[in-house]
Amino acid sequence: MAKSKSEVEIEWIKSTLFPEIIKNKHFREDNSLSGNINDHVKLNDVQVRFIGSEEAFMLTTCYRAVITLEEGDSGPKTTTIIVKKTPNLPQEMYDAVQFAALFTNEILTYNLILPAIEKFAQQSLNIPRFYFGELQKCSAIVSLEDFGTRSWRLANQKTNLSLAHALAAVRNLGIFHGTGFAWRHKHRDEFDRLTKGLKESRYEVVDMHPIWALKVKYGGERSINVTRKYQPQIDDKFLDRYHKLIGNFLGFGRKMMAPVEPLVTLCHGDYLRNNIAFKYADSKGTEEPIDSLMFDMQTMRVCSPMLDFATFLCLSTYTSVREKCFDEIFDTYYDQLTTAFKKNTQAAQVPEFLSRDCLLREYWRYLPYTINIASYFLMELVEPEDFTSEDFIAQAMTPEEVRENTMKRGGEEVDRELSHQIRELYELVQAHNLDIFEGFDYV
Repeated sequence: MAKSKSEVEIEWIKSTLFPEIIKNKHFREDNSLSGNINDHVKLNDVQVRFIGSEEAFMLTTCYRAVITLEEGDSGPKTTTIIVKKTPNLPQEMYDAVQFAALFTNEILTYNLILPAIEKFAQQSLNIPRFYFGELQKCSAIVSLEDFGTRSWRLANQKTNLSLAHALAAVRNLGIFHGTGFAWRHKHRDEFDRLTKGLKESRYEVVDMHPIWALKVKYGGERSINVTRKYQPQIDDKFLDRYHKLIGNFLGFGRKMMAPVEPLVTLCHGDYLRNNIAFKYADSKGTEEPIDSLMFDMQTMRVCSPMLDFATFLCLSTYTSVREKCFDEIFDTYYDQLTTAFKKNTQAAQVPEFLSRDCLLREYWRYLPYTINIASYFLMELVEPEDFTSEDFIAQAMTPEEVRENTMKRGGEEVDRELSHQIRELYELVQAHNLDIFEGFDYV
């Protein structure tokens, strides 16, 4: 009789993963194990609970492993770890998804980059503990602390977060970016040395995954169509040029991700609700967050901080919060960024390139890019499909089926939000005489 998926993973944890993670000082500290890795630790039991689309959209196989272990005469204790693995794929599909780059970034970030930032700032960041990572030719794995054991949890809503959630998320983001700017300013050689191993995790491909390429194409088409429907006041020529701009997905993305001095710091790269956990005022289910934690470091990059800020607003908030409360959200982020920079550089003032006006204009520059992401990904958050990662990557759909799915999934909620985002961009272009097409010869 064939073993179940859970049984296979449990055997692998017992034989392969557990001997590795007990060597990690964080795992031993978190579970109050002896500091001596030679001490005998007995693994009594393992249970596996797979994480699905009900929590977040993922291309990896991800689960919680509940481990009961025993050391000496101390009695059994139970802990939970997160395990993230690549699904079983042919090499060409593995490469098309860029799993090697994604896991390289995560392992490097947890192993070297984040510890260096924490040492520089002499404070702990709100991130999960890293236990183990391994990268092979056609597979990869990362094991982390289950931050839920420290009362962090994902917001109930996958998008359209409240103002309180937005403020908690951007406070932490501002600290992260400001500390990154300070680290680069004070220790440029170390910053460059540790971050040079980060890989381009989205745009360094010649051939995209075919289904994903179609989703991107039809998502852009949908955003233009619904804007013409719900925002007829927007000039058709502007929409046509915007459609051409985002149509060159790889070229547009590569240009937007290229670091442009001096607005360069360490960025998460995919900062949205899927990768943010919150801590609440009590443990009774209240929805008033008091702090946030970032995780999933696979898209870490050296880039403009507005990549993260604009991504969060376009993918995790709706116009009722994003537009009406923009100044409060931006100022909360900005205050934390400048405070972290000044604290870690001992500077009385921030440099001109970190002025509020410069960062605001940089936010405007990134909006076309992050609105494009929303055009093909917002639907995944509003109406997630119940796929395993293997199913999603290996799915066989005709172009007509992909178009039908992409144009309709999420319904009017997605349609209206996409049209609002393009309206906001258009109004900024008109109000500030912006040229969002400058530097893109193909538009």
